[in-house]
Amino acid sequence: MAVIAGPVSATAAPEAGRGLVDTVILDEPGLVAVLSGRDLEGVYADATPWAESYYLDGTLSYRDRLGLWAGDWSASNGRFCTFYRNQGINGGCFLVAKRGTNCFDFYALDTALRPGATSEEIFAGRNWTARGWYVEAESSCPADDRQIVDIDKGARART
Repeated sequence: MAVIAGPVSATAAPEAGRGLVDTVILDEPGLVAVLSGRDLEGVYADATPWAESYYLDGTLSYRDRLGLWAGDWSASNGRFCTFYRNQGINGGCFLVAKRGTNCFDFYALDTALRPGATSEEIFAGRNWTARGWYVEAESSCPADDRQIVDIDKGARART
């Protein structure tokens, strides 16, 4: 698997009903700029919905169909990490790819800080762990019926 370090940019293939989509792997300043003080909602690879608020002070509020949890977030060396104060759910670190104006793909990182997807899959918008968008604006994430996630490839992780 490829390790992607620092800011990388490419243009992904056209999505059905949309033009070319710019994909940018976010570095630390990029992560802070797009996530700090923002509210996201989204889905995991298995289509389970989630929502999370990232506060300016580094704390967060996460909710899904099972409940609401408090935690902390950080951005460092191109990694976005979320950890929760309740032992009932897991946190982790992610590579985040911004796709278009309002779509963020989260790729869980292994213990060696490598994403569970190749760079080709990341730039094609495939095999993400979770996908999210700002709640106050229309999502720019793909809306077609193609299978864009290989569910068997990775384990579910929470953002």
